[in-house]
Amino acid sequence: MSQAEKFDPTPRTYAAQQAYLVIEQQPRNKAEKQLLEQARRYVQAHSHQNDLRDLAGAIRELMGDAYQIGCGSCHIWIKRTPADAGQRGPERLAVVADRLTTAYRDWFEPRVPSGPRRSIRTEQGLPVAGVPITTSTPTR
Repeated sequence: MSQAEKFDPTPRTYAAQQAYLVIEQQPRNKAEKQLLEQARRYVQAHSHQNDLRDLAGAIRELMGDAYQIGCGSCHIWIKRTPADAGQRGPERLAVVADRLTTAYRDWFEPRVPSGPRRSIRTEQGLPVAGVPITTSTPTR
């Protein structure tokens, strides 16, 4: 029992999490694709979690010894074992995360454009380097 628990016996609760699995690299073969889809179906069936890291044991058992499964503070990552990684390196193959706080994308989904966005209210936009600032009066 920790010092905090001695003085504050109320149970620790986490915010509700909605788990989802994202495949970040293209599966190498049909067997790996089926395995990842099976893991995705399992996560979808158990999506409502208090702490989604509780799914790590089941994911580890499902994926087998050919994959490394680990947890971060609020996610589960899936990597190929170093012997199987080959040219791809230690990158994540897939991740289980909270849909309410993250927005990972599958490997085949288009990337979201990044960089500065223009304001929909152009009169309130910040100046862009190299573009002269013009002042105009609105016409009625």
